Amino acid sequence: MRSPTTIIVSRRTTGSRRVAAAIVLVLCTVLVAAAQERTAATLPPSDLGRAQAAFQAGRHTEALAAARRAADAAPTSVRALTARAGMAEFMGEFDEARAFYDRAAALAPDDAEVLYRTASFAVRVGDYDRALAQLDRLLALHPRHVRWLFQWAPTNMQPTLLRDNPSLEHIVQIKIDILMEKGDLAQARYLARAYSIVKTGENYCAHANEKSRSGAAREEVFTAFRLATLGQPDAADCIWWYGQWLADEGYVRLGRLMVIEGTRVTPAAGNKESGARYLRIRLGGKREVGKRAEQLFLIARQRYLRDGDIDGAVRLFDESIRLAPTFARPYIYRAIIASDLGDREGALTWLQRGLKADPDSWRTHRNLGKLFAELERYPEAEMHLRKTVQLFGDDAGGRLALARVLYAQGKYDDFAKEARTAVAFLANFKAPVPEVRDFLAKFDRWGPGAALPPAPDPDVIIGWNYD
Repeated sequence: MRSPTTIIVSRRTTGSRRVAAAIVLVLCTVLVAAAQERTAATLPPSDLGRAQAAFQAGRHTEALAAARRAADAAPTSVRALTARAGMAEFMGEFDEARAFYDRAAALAPDDAEVLYRTASFAVRVGDYDRALAQLDRLLALHPRHVRWLFQWAPTNMQPTLLRDNPSLEHIVQIKIDILMEKGDLAQARYLARAYSIVKTGENYCAHANEKSRSGAAREEVFTAFRLATLGQPDAADCIWWYGQWLADEGYVRLGRLMVIEGTRVTPAAGNKESGARYLRIRLGGKREVGKRAEQLFLIARQRYLRDGDIDGAVRLFDESIRLAPTFARPYIYRAIIASDLGDREGALTWLQRGLKADPDSWRTHRNLGKLFAELERYPEAEMHLRKTVQLFGDDAGGRLALARVLYAQGKYDDFAKEARTAVAFLANFKAPVPEVRDFLAKFDRWGPGAALPPAPDPDVIIGWNYD
């Protein structure tokens, strides 16, 4: 298994693209279908049309409001109800989404689209038994001979069956996701092999690494490492990499399970130690996070960063904290919002609350140290930044922030030591930080000056970004 220090970021995007992209496609499909309904008594085309236009333009709050009006005006339109449920789910309004999925299901209990959406939503909020029940109902809608082949045909016939019946592949993939999220990797791998999602003898890990090196699309790389996790149980390197990627994106539950699995199967004691450390300082150690709390955090982050919806984001972050009070990341984002609004004391309070929730959170110490530095409270900044690099010695950005704080306090020998360590480390990742090199050259030639040294923060290691 690779240690965290050897995995270079090949590409980066903002936000959680896989789930968001799926919901975008789902919602747009619903809105288009709804717009095509022609029964005047049950469909207000203007509101659904406005919802679709607003959604496609990125005005998500407006889209939700329009979808609500459409559903209220057409309480017996399955499409209008499903559109509202899908939009509410996308915005993290989970109670509303559940209510309107249930209304749509009551009107159309055998509607394949409604069953699939309801199952997907149940997975999203961690209601796995409900999801499996909905998938069983979805399977029952298929002709008897198709169901028989799906359940009893040999593995070599399944690819053709799934190709001819795409909904069956959706069922298989969701069931695999459920098993993985429940930690039953053995059964997930059995199911993947039984339906030829993965095949014996394929080197999925090498394929995934090649996609990563070649700069393939992010989702292609992501899917490739998922297949490696399913198809090669001993590929500790790829399982670990997949877990770190998930952790970076905010999928801390599955990321945690993958890091634990990669750590378990690696034979190297040093890698086992690295895995245990990563779990402790990046994923909360034994502090598990519920699926609903995780998803609320992810959506809240998007509502703030993507939509600029401060009130909606704050409400979802606070609900995530209520559900998972030892989950550090929502506290960090509450601090970011406070700081962006100019309330730095409020930001300090949120970060300090985050440390009480998870004292070993590397990112919380890091952000707190940098915020103290901005406030020129250098002794406090030094304390937290030293803790940062103690927790994760390869944090070059944190080390450069520490070097700047040491310089501000006149601790020039310590500054030079930390800055040179960071520069040497970043040279291995083709991140030369020329501004720091130039400052060090001038420092060596002329000694300290009035200006503080630069402290860039390059993202070079998967699993340690965001927040």
